Amino acid sequence: VGTTITLKLSGLHCSSCSLNIDSELEDLPGVIAINTSYAKQESIITYDPALTGPAHFTPIIEKLGYKVL
Repeated sequence: VGTTITLKLSGLHCSSCSLNIDSELEDLPGVIAINTSYAKQESIITYDPALTGPAHFTPIIEKLGYKVL
């Protein structure tokens, strides 16, 4: 199974922004599932806490030009 968190985001302008975040984070070891919603300005991430966690997600999202609130 895994742990699921919801990250509130800002700066997403379109559905391509959501896809950018999803494609970057799904490459991280330990990320089981990710669904970023442009409309809701949030990412729902399921991950294995033994391998990764929110401290790894935020820098990747911010490197792409979005903010984690």
